[in-house]
Amino acid sequence: MSSSIERRDFLFEVGTEEIPARMAAKAAADLGRLFEKELKAVRLGAEECNTFCTPRRLVLHAAGIPVRQEDRVTEKKGPAVKVAFDNDGNPTKAGLGFARSQGLDVAELETVDLGGVKYLFARKEESGAETISLLPALLESILNSVRFPKSMRWGSLKQAFVRPVHWLLPLFGEEIVPLEFSGIKSSNHTFGHRFMGQKGPLEVKDAKDYSRTLEENHVVFSPERRKEKIREDSARLAASLGLELIADEALLDEVVHLVENPVVATGGFGEKYLVMPQEVLITSMAYHQKFFAFRKGEELANRFLVVNNTQAMDMSLVVRGNERVLAARLEDALFFFNEDRKKDLESFVEDLSGQTFLAGLGSMKDKSQRLSSLAGRLAGALFPDAESAATRAGLLCKADLATAVVGEFPSLQGIMGREYAAMSGEEAAVPTAIFEHYLPRFAGDELPKTEAGLALALADRLDSLVGCYSLGLVPTATKDPYALRRAALACVRILAEKCVTAAGLTDLVQLAVDNYADVIAANREKLATDILGFIRGRLRHWLAGDHATEMVDACMAPGFECPYEVLQKVLAAEPLRGQENYEDLIQPFKRVINITRDHDTGTFDPELMTEPAEVALWEAFVPLRKQVMEGLVRCDFTDVLNILLSGKPVIDRYFDEVMVMCDDEEQRNNRLAMLGEIGELFLRFADFTKILA
Repeated sequence: MSSSIERRDFLFEVGTEEIPARMAAKAAADLGRLFEKELKAVRLGAEECNTFCTPRRLVLHAAGIPVRQEDRVTEKKGPAVKVAFDNDGNPTKAGLGFARSQGLDVAELETVDLGGVKYLFARKEESGAETISLLPALLESILNSVRFPKSMRWGSLKQAFVRPVHWLLPLFGEEIVPLEFSGIKSSNHTFGHRFMGQKGPLEVKDAKDYSRTLEENHVVFSPERRKEKIREDSARLAASLGLELIADEALLDEVVHLVENPVVATGGFGEKYLVMPQEVLITSMAYHQKFFAFRKGEELANRFLVVNNTQAMDMSLVVRGNERVLAARLEDALFFFNEDRKKDLESFVEDLSGQTFLAGLGSMKDKSQRLSSLAGRLAGALFPDAESAATRAGLLCKADLATAVVGEFPSLQGIMGREYAAMSGEEAAVPTAIFEHYLPRFAGDELPKTEAGLALALADRLDSLVGCYSLGLVPTATKDPYALRRAALACVRILAEKCVTAAGLTDLVQLAVDNYADVIAANREKLATDILGFIRGRLRHWLAGDHATEMVDACMAPGFECPYEVLQKVLAAEPLRGQENYEDLIQPFKRVINITRDHDTGTFDPELMTEPAEVALWEAFVPLRKQVMEGLVRCDFTDVLNILLSGKPVIDRYFDEVMVMCDDEEQRNNRLAMLGEIGELFLRFADFTKILA
C-alpha cells in the first residue's frame, strides 16, 4: 500500500446483555480474526488489530487502516487474436463476447504477444473505494459469521447472537459507520458500568476518547488488565491477612469475564467445615460461588476471596451476604460428607449397579469388577509387587461415583475415592491408586507415580477402548465422544514416560480383550488388531508433535510394541538431523537395506567370500552385532546408534570395491545374504530408508 494514503483507527463495540463467561474471550478473538480476513478480502489491512471483551461488550480496535483502497490496474487474458477476429479483421463472437464480459468495446482491448502467439487483453484501471463505504457490509458479514456454542434470537428478528444486542458503536476515525444489526442502528454512543457508570448513553469521539470514557465510567475493558488488577489486589489482601491465596487459573479466567470493574474482598466461614477434605471446601467455594480459597502453611484457612463487580459504599455488607450464601453451601456439603461417611467405600460398589457404563457393556459395577480383574493382571505382568493393591483399587476406584459428595461435585471423583478409601482403612497404596487412575486427565497432565496407580490407569483406558471398539463406537475425523484418543494417548504416555518394558502392547491389549470374554461376541482377534492400530496412530501423533515425522516413522518401522523404546530411539536418532553430513552419514545403511529389500537373501556362508573388502566387513560386523544386541537389551539406544555408525567406513569400502550383483550367481546370493544379516541388524534400531527421501 502507498504510504501517502491517510490512515485512521477503527473502533467497533458490540454492546449486549451479559455474555456467558466461557464464551466471551473466544467470541472477541473470532471477531478480530474475521475482521482481518474480511479486510484483506477488500484489499485493505490494519497496522495492528486487538480485541477485548467484558460481560457486556465485545470490542475491536484496529489501528492504521487506509481511508481508501489503492488504485489498481487489472489485466484479463482473452482469446487468441486469430480466434477473436476473422480473416477480414472483423471481431468474431469470441472477441465480442470477451469484450462484453469485461465491460469494454473491442477497440479498447489490447494485443499482447505471448510466445509468438498474439492474445487479446482487457486492461482496466480501477479507482480505490473509500473504506467507510466498504465497512458496513464487512461488519454485517462478520456479525453474521461469529459462532457461539449457543446462540439466541429474540422478538421477530431472524438474526442470532450470543445475547440480545443493545448498542453498536463503529467509528472509523471520528466517522460513524452506518450499520444495522438485530434491529439496532449504529451510533457514537456507548454505556458505562451497569451500576457505577453514568446513567444513559455516553458519546464517544474516537478510539482514544472511548478508552477515557469507559475508564471514567468504571469499565476496565481489557481482560488482561482486569486479571492483573485481581492478582495485585488479592496478593495485597492475602499479605495483610498473613495467608497465601491458592492459585486457580481456570477460576481466574472465568471470574475475569464475569466483571467489568473487579473489586476484591475477603470473608470467612466456620471452622467446623474444616473437618472436610480441602478439595471439598475449595470446590464448593469455586464451583458454586466463584470464590478463591486461602491456605496458611499446608492447611486450608477458613477464609475466602470474592471478586465483586461493584464497589459498594459498605463492602462489609457485600462480604456478609456472601458469607451467608457460602455457609448454606458448605452446610450442604458437610451433610453430604457426613452421610457418605456412614458407610465404608466398598459399600458403594453395590450402588453402582444402577449406573450404566455403556449400553451393552453393563453397569459401573460391572466395569469395577472388570477393572479389578484387569488391573491385577496388568500389574502381574508389569509390576508384580503391586498386583494385590491394583486388584483392590480396581474394585473400589469407581465407588465414589455413588457418593453424595461426588453427586454434588462431579469434579471430585477420584479425590473423594482416595479420601473415603483412607477413612475406610484400606492399605496406603489403594487410596493413592484410586486417585491416580484418573491421571493424566488432560494433555500435559501429570502421570501416576505408584505402580498400582499405573496399572489401574492403564486398565481403565484399555477397558474403555475395548468396550467402545466392540460396539463400533470408533472415533471419526471430527468426533470422539468417548474420548478414546485421549485414552490411547494416556496409555502411550504411561508406557513411554514411565519406562515400562516388561510386556508389549500386544499382550496388554490382549489381556484387556480377554477380560471381556463373557461380554463381547465380536471377533476378538480383529478387535485387538484394530485397537493396536489405533494406539499406534496415537503414538505416532504424539511423537511427531515434538520430533521430525520421518524420524518417528523410521524408529517405529521395526515395531511399536514398547512405546518407551520407540521414544528412546527417536531421542537418540534426532540429533543426527542437526549434523552437516547427516545424509552422507545415513546413506550406506540405506544402501544395505534397499539392495536386499526385494531379494530372498538365503543363508550366508563365510567360506565363499573372495574380496578383501567383504572379508573386512564381515569381520567388523560380527563383534559389532554382539555390541548392538547388548545395547538393545540395555535400551541404551544412543550407544546402539553410535556402534552402528562406527561401521560406516567399512560399509563404504565394501560398496566401493565389491560388485554385489555380479554374474556369478553363487557369489551374488552369498553377498546378498551377508548384507541381509547386516540390514536386519540395522532394522532392529530403525528403517533408515524412511529418514531420507
